[in-house]
Amino acid sequence: MRLPPICQRYPVILAVIAQVCGAFIVGQVATPDLPALWLGLHGAIAAAITVALGGSRWWIPFQMLIPFAIQAGLAWNLPGWVWLVCLVVIVLFYGGGVVTRVPLYLSNQAACQALVELLGDRPSPRAVDLGAGFGGPMRHLAQTLPGGFFVSVEASPMTCLGAWLLARGFPRRLRVRWADLWSEHLGVYDLVYVFLSPEPMPRIWAKVQAEMRPGTLLVSNTFPVPGEIPERVIDLPGRADARLYVYRR
Repeated sequence: MRLPPICQRYPVILAVIAQVCGAFIVGQVATPDLPALWLGLHGAIAAAITVALGGSRWWIPFQMLIPFAIQAGLAWNLPGWVWLVCLVVIVLFYGGGVVTRVPLYLSNQAACQALVELLGDRPSPRAVDLGAGFGGPMRHLAQTLPGGFFVSVEASPMTCLGAWLLARGFPRRLRVRWADLWSEHLGVYDLVYVFLSPEPMPRIWAKVQAEMRPGTLLVSNTFPVPGEIPERVIDLPGRADARLYVYRR
């Protein structure tokens, strides 16, 4: 089933619709006894609907837990401002990811060092991290390659603020931008680094093809570009699927 464009662009809407459907279905059969069973069934139905309609699998634990969280809030009789504060915190730290289907992932030291090696033969390298989180990879490049210029692009406000504060020691060669990753033009960069999710990778590759210069690099942590063969794959320590996929424009 093909999702309406608004659900494709804003998957949080799909998640809400799935929760409403789950609540409606369970509401037809639930009884007062065994509340945990019905809450679990509600979450499972919402998670199944989300994935069946094209939502990312990382929504599954959130969808499973939401009915329990709502029930706990009602049982504890929490005031309305508590829910408002929770919503504001989620939006400030994870709002960009909820909108773009990109959760917050943090790159390990091995990934950062691999980027240094990929750029090491360029005298004045320029690189950007799209969906940068707290900006670790570009900060590492700024520390290691003083002749370069590096940019971290992050859409979530508080996460971006954290990256900006951590970047204060590199005022001339490191920039942090609060922006949607799709708004960043890639034509000036030698390397584009992403650690996103499977959903945006086809669009990322199309953006690379349209904007980057021949010979430049796209490096994707964990998630390959569907249908494209990487020039190189760099295994990373940690998770079994941890690796860098290196594509040359």
